Amino acid sequence: MINRDPAVSPVIGEVLMISLVLILVPMVTVYLLNQMPEDRVPSVTIKMSPVGSSGDVHLYHKGGDWVKQEQIRVTIDGTEEKNWKIPNKTFDLGDNLTLSGISAGERISLVVHNAVVFSGVAGS
Repeated sequence: MINRDPAVSPVIGEVLMISLVLILVPMVTVYLLNQMPEDRVPSVTIKMSPVGSSGDVHLYHKGGDWVKQEQIRVTIDGTEEKNWKIPNKTFDLGDNLTLSGISAGERISLVVHNAVVFSGVAGS
């Protein structure tokens, strides 16, 4: 007579199901986390003042998203400008960004996250 243990087959089946779940859940989680949307480009409405007698231009934040100071790059005629200042650490509603040494006709661009959020020609 052959002695068979009827409980061996269900135990093996349960072990296989648990191992399959333990492998598939992390794979699905990693896949879904890789599908997260990218950072969106902030939307900012900016008003530019005319060039002052001292060569200063002010960019006024008139609405939209706030932007951290370290995320902002200012270019003048395609060349990055380092001579600008914001009174706070963020460029938010009501703030102004001051550029010095600007002459009329120069194109000023404000770049955030490698996207141009403002571009305009300095007027007198």
